Amino acid sequence: MTRWRSTLSLTFPVMMGYLPLGAVFGVLWVDADLTWYWAPLMSIMVYAGALQYLAVGMLAAGIGWIDLAVASLLVNFRHLFYGLSLYHLLPKGALGRPYFIFGITDETYSLLSASGQVKDSKTALQVVLFNQCYWVLGTLIGMVLARGLPPGLQGLDFALTALFTVLAVEQIRAKKDWGAVVLGLVAAAVAGIWVSEYFLLAASIMLVLVLLAWPKTQLQGGEA
Repeated sequence: MTRWRSTLSLTFPVMMGYLPLGAVFGVLWVDADLTWYWAPLMSIMVYAGALQYLAVGMLAAGIGWIDLAVASLLVNFRHLFYGLSLYHLLPKGALGRPYFIFGITDETYSLLSASGQVKDSKTALQVVLFNQCYWVLGTLIGMVLARGLPPGLQGLDFALTALFTVLAVEQIRAKKDWGAVVLGLVAAAVAGIWVSEYFLLAASIMLVLVLLAWPKTQLQGGEA
C-alpha cells in the first residue's frame, strides 16, 4: 500500500495536467457531435493524447480509416524510441509488459526518464496505470461539462501543446543538456524547411541517426 501511495504522489503533476487535458478532449468530442461512448473507449483502448485531439477533427470531417491510420503512424512514431530508452523498466509479466508498452505517453515518458525516482518495473507499471486513469477520468469529466458549455469554443486544443512546452522546459531545467536542445532545434528547423509535410517523422529520424552515432563518438573520445 505504501508503494501505491508513493506512486500516487509521484504522478500528481501528471494528474494536474491530464484531468484538464482529458476534459478538453471530452469537450471537443461532444462539440464535434460524435457518438459519445467512443470517447471513453478511445481513452481506454487508444490512449494517445495528441492523436486523440487530431482524431476528433479527422472523424468529424469524415476522413477515411486509412488516412487516420497513416496519421496515427506519423504522430506516434516517436514512441518507438521511448520504448528503447525505457527497456530497463520493462515488466516481465505476460500482461504487464504489453500494457506498459501500450501506456507510454509523452508525459509518462518524461516522468519515468527525468524524475530519477522510478527504479523498478513495478513502480513504472503503476505510474503508467495511474496516468491513464487520470486521462480517462478527465475525458468523462469533459463530456459531462460539455453539456453546459456553449458550442464552438476556440483554443481548447492548444492545451496539449501548452503541456508539451512545459514538459520540454522542465526537462531542460532538470538536465541542462544544452547540446540536446541545440540538436533538437536544428533537427526541427531542417525538417520544417525541407520536409514540412512529414515534420515530426523527419525530425525524429534525424535525431535518432545522430544519437546512434553519439555513444560511439563519446567512446572514441574517451579512448583518446
